[in-house]
Formats: sequence, structure tokens, C-alpha cells
Amino acid sequence: MKDNLLTPTSTSSSNGRMIIAISLTLFAFLIELYNGNTRILNLNNTILHKTFTASTTLLSFPSLTTITILLTLTLLLTLLLHIHRLQQTVSKSSIPGLPATPHAQFLIGHYGQMVHPSSHQTLFRSSATPSGITSLWGPGLKVCASVLKAEHVRLVLRHTPSRDFSSFVVRHGRKTLGKDSLVLIEGGKEWRRTRNVVQQAFTIGAIEGGRGAVGECAVAMVGWLMKMVNGEEQQRHCANGCNGHKCVQDKETGKDRNVVCLDVEYFFKLFSLDVFGRVTMDYDFECLKKATSIDNNDNHHNSRNKKTCTCFTSPPEAAAFEYLERDIGVRASPLGLLNPLIQYYWWPTKHNREYHANLKLVNTLMEGVIGLKLDEFLSRVRQRQLETKQKQKRGGEDDEEEEHNMITMMLRSVMEQYYQQPKEQQKKQQQNQNNTSSSSSSCPFSSSSTTSFQESDNIDNIIPTTTMTKSDRTQIIHNVSHILHTLLVAGYETTAISLSYTMYCLSKHPRCQDRACEEARRVLPTLNDNTKFDEDALPYCKAVIMETLRVHTPVIFTTRVSSKDLTLDADDDGGMVTIPKDTRFIIHPTMVHLDERNFDRAEEFLPERWVRWENGGWVDRDFEKEKKLAAGAASDKAATAAADPTTPTPPPPSPLSDKYTKENAHADTISAANPQSFFAFSDGARNCIGRRLAIMEMTIFVAVLFRDMCVDLAEEGYELVKERRFVILAPNTLPIAFWKRDE
Repeated sequence: MKDNLLTPTSTSSSNGRMIIAISLTLFAFLIELYNGNTRILNLNNTILHKTFTASTTLLSFPSLTTITILLTLTLLLTLLLHIHRLQQTVSKSSIPGLPATPHAQFLIGHYGQMVHPSSHQTLFRSSATPSGITSLWGPGLKVCASVLKAEHVRLVLRHTPSRDFSSFVVRHGRKTLGKDSLVLIEGGKEWRRTRNVVQQAFTIGAIEGGRGAVGECAVAMVGWLMKMVNGEEQQRHCANGCNGHKCVQDKETGKDRNVVCLDVEYFFKLFSLDVFGRVTMDYDFECLKKATSIDNNDNHHNSRNKKTCTCFTSPPEAAAFEYLERDIGVRASPLGLLNPLIQYYWWPTKHNREYHANLKLVNTLMEGVIGLKLDEFLSRVRQRQLETKQKQKRGGEDDEEEEHNMITMMLRSVMEQYYQQPKEQQKKQQQNQNNTSSSSSSCPFSSSSTTSFQESDNIDNIIPTTTMTKSDRTQIIHNVSHILHTLLVAGYETTAISLSYTMYCLSKHPRCQDRACEEARRVLPTLNDNTKFDEDALPYCKAVIMETLRVHTPVIFTTRVSSKDLTLDADDDGGMVTIPKDTRFIIHPTMVHLDERNFDRAEEFLPERWVRWENGGWVDRDFEKEKKLAAGAASDKAATAAADPTTPTPPPPSPLSDKYTKENAHADTISAANPQSFFAFSDGARNCIGRRLAIMEMTIFVAVLFRDMCVDLAEEGYELVKERRFVILAPNTLPIAFWKRDE
């Protein structure tokens, strides 16, 4: 007679049942222990007794069921033990000698807190040692550390240019930006080679040559705002119920003012893209001219601002650039990694179709512009080669014309690298020829054939202007396109967000608007085709930008991987801690800037920490000089008056500042900022190449804007809320009101 599968089997071993019952009991024991229930150490515990009884009953079923349950429980037990060991590991400090940072997860460490801006205060400051060092765990139990003290940050950033990227970020970033994208190369020779190519284009002459283009873009943007304020552009831009233009009453004067309200981030993105095109590509995107319609279904705008602010529909080029920039973050995000439909680009999904369409638009535009500039460059090179030959025949000297256009310098640098032989090959050829010459009487001029192109006096001699192959041309265009796309991704959104934060800070500090206006009207008395724009002549406007970047740095954090052990001071009592090799350092610029060890009154917005009023104008402050004067001021009252940060500097003799005399006096007592403690553009070999261009662009715009206009928050009770966009920290929405300043 066959046994019923639901009845106990008479052949079941009582010993086997007992072993499995004990295993189940042990499993329950470990679960309770893992959950912190130490009372289970008492063998008479009710939970253990019930588990043992249930296990014995369960084991009365056939052996197949018993084996399946046993295997399942064994796997669960093994997994639980492994999780328990991992949790015990991350509950300790990742670096010996440092306190443990709480709330680490067994699988991702502190990554969950790193990606949430609301947790940064607790993670990077509250858990730090007295010297600002925090031990952290990264995903996969990677050893990480954070430093806040400026001396430590400089040491880390200047110690090594190596970075540690997620393989998913590199994969998706290179798909869009190209395999040679500068920001995605972790380090080594490849990074130095690419960095050198880009750096040769960002010469001082090339950047200064773009001042006129930046000024023209700024004047055009502010002119458009003035027309909006005057109502000239209202019908064209405020359709479909958008109430961006309105008349309000000034609380101080009681006068009616025409005001235009904007969600400023997207307005500044149009400005940033226009500047990028004019300066780096010698191409006009004409974003402002094309952004002339309103789309109330635009997903980029917060719905509560639709009735408050004028909203823009971005032109196709700007929309494509922004889509591709955010696509990298979407695909490399934790949620994106779980979605195979966006991990593979060949899936016929809506997301992938939009991606390929935007990528094609960007590549077609950039490669078309670069192709035209390449043809113009080759034409000029051929012309110079002909002129050189003619001068040589006449016995004249070659006076090569200097090129200050940025895209021309970039083309020159890329072609120089493309047509040059690697140094290693050149050395081998030189060694081979030297060996040959030692055994035979060769021509004394034979070594000239292996001269490095880098030692050539004129790059025109190595460019095949008439014999360039189609494949060479395509590769050069692709290389330059990838560089430009990388620069755009790195600077387009960050510049727009920085200007947005500037509007927010100045809206909260009207006295700073007045001081910027005073300087702008003095330096820029008129705005016309003959106006010379120079950010160095606008120190207060530049100080406004520096202070905004200090308080609201757009980049959340940057990383470095140490190539050797680093010894840092852990406290003020002489204690030291050694950070081991291969530790991943996470530098949070905003947390560093808001640390009182690095800046006095760090939480306050004070542009005066960067400049001081002297001889009828604003001048840059010299931190080291003031520090030395303050140290020796005890015996010199005159030096004390000039250097003591507690002594107010005379306010500018202008009626614009009289309304805020007390506020100005309070601001003027701040001590000088140390530029070595400022890391908004990183530091060391991997600092931001476009730093000078970004500061120039924003400084000139602030001067042109506040010369004739004022700003304020467009909503009463507005509170700044920041959101994370991949590696950028941006305002969720920022409604700003603009109006014309009284003469």
C-alpha cells in the first residue's frame, strides 16, 4: 500500500527529525539574536520552545518536503549570517583611530545618506572628529573618508588626480560624451594627455578674447528683461494664462512698479548656452530669440509657479543638451540600474528613442560647426604656408599670426596630438638611429628626420592641409566634439545654477545690490558697442559671485583616491591618524566653506570678506598681507587701523548705501577670506579648467544686470529647497522678480 503524501512516513528517522528541529531552533535563535533580543540566551524561552515544537511537527512529512525546507533554511541561515557579519563590519569605523559614523547599511554603507542633501549636515559635520575628519563606508564596503579642514582638503586634492567612478557612470557617460571624456578618466597618462589638449585651448588670451561676446550676451539678456518690465514683450511671452508680468506697489516709496517674475534657472540656462556657443565654438545658438513661447505643460517647471512666473520653452538645442546631461544620471541611478529597459540602448523604448534623437541633434550640430571651423583653420594654414615660402625666397622672416579663438586653439591642439608620434615611439626610433650611426658613417643631419613634433617651431609644418584623409578629418571632428560636449556638460548647468543662487542671495541682501550697482555704474557708465568689459575692474561684483559659490556650491562633492598613506592631525591636542592607501576621499565643498575653521562668520553672506573699500573704489583683499599686518599691529596703531578686521572700512560715499549703513558697517568688519580655503572649483591638478571663464561670465552679467535693475523673491515666505540632480545640487524652483532701478 502506497503512503499518502499528507501522512507521516513510518520510515522517517527520529534522529534526522531531531537534527532538523535543532537547526530550525538555531535559526530562530540567530534571528532573535540579530534583532538584539538577548533574552533568548535563556533556553526556557517561549519562542525557542514553540519553534522546536513546530519543527518537530513539520518533520513528520515526507523526506522530499523535509529536504526542501532544510535546504531553504540553510540558505537563509547562511545569508543571514553573512548579512550579520557585514552589518557588524559597517557598524565599526572604516579607518582605525577614527570614531564610527552611525547609520551605515550593510550593502551600500553611507551611500544612502550621501545622495540625500538633508543628511549631509549629520554625515559630514556632526560625526567628524575635532579636526573635521569622518570615517565612512561606500558601496561594496569601500573605505571612504571626508575632511573639512582646509589644509586637509588641499593636501588631498593636490596629492593625486586619481578618481574612483562607478562603472555604470563611466559606461553611460562615455556612451554620450565619448570614451576620451576628460571628466570620466580616472587618472594616469590618458588623463594627462587629454587634460593637456583642453588646457592648451583655455589660454588667457582665448578667454580674454571672449569678454566682448560675454558682454554682448549679458546686454542682450538684460535688454530683454527691460522690455519685459516695460510690457513690450508681454504679449509674446505671457500667453496661456502665465502671469509673469505684473504691477506691484513698492513698500518703501509707495510707487507702482512694473515687475516681471521668472523661474530664473531656465532663463540663465539660455544665457549660459549662448555664452558657451559664442566663446568656445564661435557660434551663436540664439537661445533667447528662439525661446519665445510658453508651454504650461513643461515638466521642468513646478506647477505652483505656472501662475507666478514666466516660463520658457527651451529651444531644441538647449533641450537636447539638457536631456543628454540628465540621461546619464537617470541611467546610472540606483533605480535606473534595476530597469534593464534603460540600461541597454538598443531596446525600442520611448526613452531610448528620445535619447538617440537628442544625441543625433547634438552631434549633427556640433560636428557641423566644428567641420566649418576646421575648413577655415586649414585654409588659413595653407595661406600662411604660402606666405612663409614667399618670405623665405625673399629672405624675410616668418611672423606667424597668433590665434586667440578658443575653438581654433582646440583644433590646433587636437591635430597636434593626432599627427604627432607618441614619445615612446620617437625615443625608440632615436635609439635605433643612434645605434646605427655608431656602427657606420651616416649623414650628420639624419637625426633631423626623427625630431619630435613637439619641438617643432611651427605646428603648420605637421598639418597635412591638402592630403588630410576623410577618416582623419572625421576622427579630429569627433575628438573636438567630445571635448566640447564634455565642457558643456561640466559648465552649462553649473553656471546657470550659480547665477540662480546669486539672485537668491542678493534678493535677501539689498545692500549688496546697491554696492554692485555703484561699482557697475562707475566702471560701465554706458553700454554700447564700444564698451570694454573686464571682470578684473569689477572686484565687488566678482566678490558677490565668489561668496555665492562659497555658500551655495552647485557641485555636491568631488572624490579622490589616495595613492599612498596620508597622516593628518585628528584633534587639537596633537593626535594623529593615518588614512590608508586607496582610501576614497569625499570632499563636500559647501560643508568645507561653512566650517568656522576656514571662514569667519561662515554662515553669513558677506562679499566684503573678498574685497575692501580703498581710495574711492573696491579692491581685492590680500589675506596673507592682512594676516602679517594684524600680527605686527600691536606696536603700530596705523597698521592696526588698516588691518584689524574689527575696524570698519569707510563705506562708499554714495546715497545708494545710506539706507543700509548699519548693515554695511557690520559687513565691513569681516576678516579677509583665505582663497586657499575656497574649493568651489576644486583644487590641484584636477581643478576646473573653465574657472576663469565661469567667473568672467557671471561677474559681467551681475554688473550689467544690477547696473539698471533690482531683484527680489517673487513669493512671500519663500524657502529655498534644494534637489539633487546626479552630482549637482540645484534649487527645486526659484521665482525671482525683476524691476527697473530708479535713476
